[in-house]
Amino acid sequence: MHIVVVGADHTTASIALRERLACSARQIPALLALAREVTQECVLLSTCNRIEFYAMCADENQGRAELLRVLGEQRDVEQSELAGHCYTLVDDQAVEHLFGVASGLYSLVPGEPQIQGQVVEALEIAQAGGYCGPILSALFRNAVVAGKRTRSETAISRNAASVSHVAVQLARHLFPSIHDAHVLLVGSGQMSELAAKNMRSNGAEQLVIINRTLAHAVDLAQSLGATHRPFTDLADALIDADVVISSTTASRAIITLELMQRVVAQRAGRSLLLIDIALPRDIEPAVAQLPTIHLYNLDDLQTEVERGISLRMQEVEHVRLIIAEEAASFQRWLASLSVVDTISELRQHADLLRQQELARTLRQLSHSLSEREVAAVQELTTRLMNKLLHTPTLKLKDAAASGQGHIYAEATRYLFNLEKKDEETHNSRHTSKQAGNDPKPLDNSAPTSALAQS
Repeated sequence: MHIVVVGADHTTASIALRERLACSARQIPALLALAREVTQECVLLSTCNRIEFYAMCADENQGRAELLRVLGEQRDVEQSELAGHCYTLVDDQAVEHLFGVASGLYSLVPGEPQIQGQVVEALEIAQAGGYCGPILSALFRNAVVAGKRTRSETAISRNAASVSHVAVQLARHLFPSIHDAHVLLVGSGQMSELAAKNMRSNGAEQLVIINRTLAHAVDLAQSLGATHRPFTDLADALIDADVVISSTTASRAIITLELMQRVVAQRAGRSLLLIDIALPRDIEPAVAQLPTIHLYNLDDLQTEVERGISLRMQEVEHVRLIIAEEAASFQRWLASLSVVDTISELRQHADLLRQQELARTLRQLSHSLSEREVAAVQELTTRLMNKLLHTPTLKLKDAAASGQGHIYAEATRYLFNLEKKDEETHNSRHTSKQAGNDPKPLDNSAPTSALAQS
């Protein structure tokens, strides 16, 4: 089996194509259901800047073709167009890629924190529908651990946190006296909340929040000491604003050319900065043609991003070292699955012999030993067995990690006269006992090294 990644991101696909490919959380299960018909396991990661299928496939080429077919058919994109903008990564490269994604290494703003939560959400959606099995579950859990390490051990996230931070920097660049500016936030989601907090910390005093669901706007406004207006006041709020940051989940543009033509006519020639950080876009591109309007979308922010991430880029090599360590740890765990059955049966065999010999001895000494002494003898035999099996267990796992697990597993079975298992094959990545050897549930606290050695 192979771990296969098929995807497109802001480096390979335009914002227009990414809009067509983007999936909401409610749409993802339908794609996973179709992908699961042609794969062993699958997870779909869809964000503003990327859409990626992660899958376990028997054949990497066929797997890629099937995943592209599912994605194209479901998002109404021709295969020829899709193939020209998608990348494919397999096995080791796929593992390191996801760890890099979770670390924010491949984000529009390196180190931005939202991607880690999005990786967790992608896993939870796949697990809830039964589309994700033990291998991809372990992969995504380890990716989250890698992301946490990079953020705690490097400065990759300590200067600018997200696209919303960059949007605020752009506003400050064009409006140096930000405390005098009327700032309008359209949308009350996570991106809007981050933008609002950054505006506040940079001195913005006149902050207004508008959202389709008024209660959400009220809650966010109260938490930030801002004001709120109903969505029906959007046109009037645009007339009053100096800076607009829009980040909703609307399926189509909410700030249209027709709307902005009416707004501009009532602004008396005042400049207006529009920053669209939503995908699909909240603001029609044609709005940029209007006089006094300065419109920036996600792709436009790239230039500003490059100005603000020079310090973060100094951390990239350190981040890559952490990713390499975590990827190697996961690969060792993955390879160890080929000897899981042998280790389990060896321990069962040894424990059966221990219990038989212990029972024989205790029958002879039962009248001369107290309960406490019997327990001590039982503990002694268990400790001896564990110590004797510890090194062979580690050696078997090391052999598996180096690609020789099948050789040493066969030798172990021969030496201890264990029953031959037909299903145990070289580098098997699908065994009936994998779930029991899967790393711990996602509590984000266990180190990868511990996960890999479980």
